[in-house]
Amino acid sequence: PNMNVCRPADLNEMAACYQIALTMHMTPSVICGSRSVVAPLEHSCRDKAMHGGYIVLPEEGEGAPDLILVGTGSEVWRCVDAAKALQADHSIRTRVVSMPVVEVFDAQSEEYRHSCLPGNIPTLSVEASAEHGWHRFSHAQIGMQRFGLSGPLEELFQMFGFGAENVAAKGKEVVEFYKNLDGPVPDLNSRPKFNNFTGPGH
Repeated sequence: PNMNVCRPADLNEMAACYQIALTMHMTPSVICGSRSVVAPLEHSCRDKAMHGGYIVLPEEGEGAPDLILVGTGSEVWRCVDAAKALQADHSIRTRVVSMPVVEVFDAQSEEYRHSCLPGNIPTLSVEASAEHGWHRFSHAQIGMQRFGLSGPLEELFQMFGFGAENVAAKGKEVVEFYKNLDGPVPDLNSRPKFNNFTGPGH
């Protein structure tokens, strides 16, 4: 609790994470940088990343997207590639949300959070870490379900399902699952939230 875990996807998000760490004096920050080379994302933005999460690739066309991919760190560009493939190959209008700092995003206004992640759109999270915590934001998850392995990065990413092809395939499955569901997509935002601390501030 009271710790920002920052996973920037590129240099713009890294700058935002440093700014968050330097300006949030009452909250420690951990910046987790990738050991691999990551290219700048086309629509990344330092100012938007200061919100903890933002739409890094908007869906094409008008109206709500068919699918949302939400990722963090070096998994974001894989989500972007998957989203472009889903649009081109299956006409699945896909939005990508980058979430460099979950804790900061969770502190934003309800209006802002819902503008990125409405809750009632099929949403798939992608992070090369535990799935724990992503159930608040996504209907399905691609994450680590066992201890990792040592080896070439790309081989391991493919093996554990973080390649763009698998992300696209699982995204398509999520869309089809909810299309076949008898009823609306469950709204992840339709739940109570409690602040249980009743003691004095510090």
